[in-house]
Amino acid sequence: MPYVPSEKTVPPAEDRKILDPVIEVLAKDAASKITDNSSLIPLYKNIFCEVACELWFLLDGEATSHIGPARHLARTIYDVAKKYGYWGAHQGELNYSITRFIQRVPQIMVEQKKWLEKDELRYWVYASTTDALISASRHTEDLGIGVSGVFEDIKDEYKWKVNRPYEIAQVIKSGDCYDAPYYMRIVEIVDEDGRRVSYLEIPLPRSDETLHKDVLDYELVLRKKTK
Repeated sequence: MPYVPSEKTVPPAEDRKILDPVIEVLAKDAASKITDNSSLIPLYKNIFCEVACELWFLLDGEATSHIGPARHLARTIYDVAKKYGYWGAHQGELNYSITRFIQRVPQIMVEQKKWLEKDELRYWVYASTTDALISASRHTEDLGIGVSGVFEDIKDEYKWKVNRPYEIAQVIKSGDCYDAPYYMRIVEIVDEDGRRVSYLEIPLPRSDETLHKDVLDYELVLRKKTK
C-alpha cells in the first residue's frame, strides 16, 4: 500500500519506521498462536476487528487501556495519522499496517521453521486471508470510520499484487482451466538478449490458435531505458 509516506517521500516521513516494529510484534504474536491451517481465519478475524474497534474508540475520544499488540497497533496508527490534521488519515495507515501484517505472518512461520518455505504463499493461505478480510469488512461496516472499505481494498490489492503473479506461476506449472469466449493467456517478456524477465497476461477472444496454449508462442521484448 504505497499511500503511506516513507523516508523516500519528499519531504521524508517516518510513518513506516514508526509502524513497522509495532506490526512486527503483532505478527510474531499471531504466528505464535497458529496451531494448524484452520486456525488462521479466526485468528486474523479477531485481530482485524480488534484493531478496527480500538481505532473507533480512539477516534470517538474514548479512553482505552491499549493492552495487547493489536490495540497497541491501533493506538500507533491513530497517533501517526493524527499529525496530518484531517479525518481519514487513519485509513491509509491501517491499510499499510494490515498489508504488511498479512505478509509478515507467513514469513515468520517460515523463519521459525513452523512452515516449509513453499508454504509462505499457498492457495489456502491466500483464500483464508481473504476470508478474514471479507469478514472484518462486514463486521466493521457500522463503525462509520471507513475501515470496512480499507479491509475490502486490502483484499483487492492482495489479489492483484500477490495472488495474480502466483496464479501465473501455477498456470505455467500445471496448465490453465479457462476456455470461456474470452480469457487471459500468458506471454513471455524477454530482454534484448532474449533472457526471460517475466510473464504478462493478456486478454484474448477464444480461438483455435490460443485455446490450448498456456503460454503463447509470442514474446514481448523489454528494452532498457536510455539515459
